[in-house]
Amino acid sequence: MDVYPIVHKNLIFNVLTDEDMSFIEIRKLLDYLLEEKAFDTAKDSLAYEPEIYEIYIDDYHYVVDVQDYEVAIYKREKKIDVMEN
Repeated sequence: MDVYPIVHKNLIFNVLTDEDMSFIEIRKLLDYLLEEKAFDTAKDSLAYEPEIYEIYIDDYHYVVDVQDYEVAIYKREKKIDVMEN
C-alpha cells in the first residue's frame, strides 16, 4: 500500500491505499470520518484497536480502517444498481 500524507481541515492524515482515487473523493471520505468522530482524541490512546468502517458515498462502497490519523482504504467498489423485472 502507498502512503499519502494529506492535510485536510488543518489536520494531517496518512491515507494508505492501492486504489486510484481523486483528492475530492478522499476529502469526502475524510469528511465522513470526521463527522463520525473516527479521530476522536478522547478515545483511550493505549488501546491501539483500529476501527473498521463500511462507508457508502456517492456511487462507491468503501471499507476503511482508522487508527489515530491513519486511514487505510482496503476496499473501493462501485455500487451496482439492481433493477427488478
